[in-house]
Amino acid sequence: MNAALHPWLQSASSALLWPLRFSGFVGRGLAAALRGPPAKDTVLLTVRLLLRSLPVVAVVTFFSGAMLTVQAASSMATFGAANMAGLIVGFGGVREVFPLLAGGSLAARTGAELASQLQAMRVTRQVEALEMMGLDVMRLLVAPRLVACIVGGPICVVAAMVSGLIGAHLVGVYQLNIDRGAMWDALLSTLGTVDVIAGIVKGLVLGLIVGAVATFEGFTSSESGPRSVGRAANRAVIRGMVFVCAACLLLSMLIYGRLLAGN
Repeated sequence: MNAALHPWLQSASSALLWPLRFSGFVGRGLAAALRGPPAKDTVLLTVRLLLRSLPVVAVVTFFSGAMLTVQAASSMATFGAANMAGLIVGFGGVREVFPLLAGGSLAARTGAELASQLQAMRVTRQVEALEMMGLDVMRLLVAPRLVACIVGGPICVVAAMVSGLIGAHLVGVYQLNIDRGAMWDALLSTLGTVDVIAGIVKGLVLGLIVGAVATFEGFTSSESGPRSVGRAANRAVIRGMVFVCAACLLLSMLIYGRLLAGN
């Protein structure tokens, strides 16, 4: 009985300690980023992130904007207001759906890649070799990836907004036969400076979350063997997407909840 309970107790204690370990790791990673990561590695990682993640973000949000428009138009057609479908896409898509999908795509594409890279380096003992040489592995390995995600996050969110609006416009005009000018007016009339700033802030936070979770899962794992690389990537994607959803909700409450309270 005790032998059977031991793995469960170990898993429970590990789950309880995970937030503390993660918080400490993020603090050390940000401190390493402030010390100055290698410039060349940081630039290369940022460019690689954008080249690999932006196409995924653009495609996902393009179709999401199109689907939102179809659903909004069909719902509002009951009230004879199908032409106002762009208002719903402008509010819900730009403020919530597109940033959320951008963060999820970033976690799925970049998060998995970063976690697998670091875990592979851990399995092949490259990290231990750097530590034995007296080098700052947090500054060399973790900080460049964190900075790349923080820089790439807002760019991905802005690209998601633009791509989602284009998808919504094309479907509204060419499939639903909504007037071109009326569709653009409806899409853009709901947008303001606050929405753009909120999107950039969300991108910074989501980029930090994705980078922190991915590097933590790849860098701190004590597992060994080829299978650990896949498991680290899997954990990075799952936990990253959960954290992205929670962060989007919290940020929306802080930004738009305060605006509503002020009104």
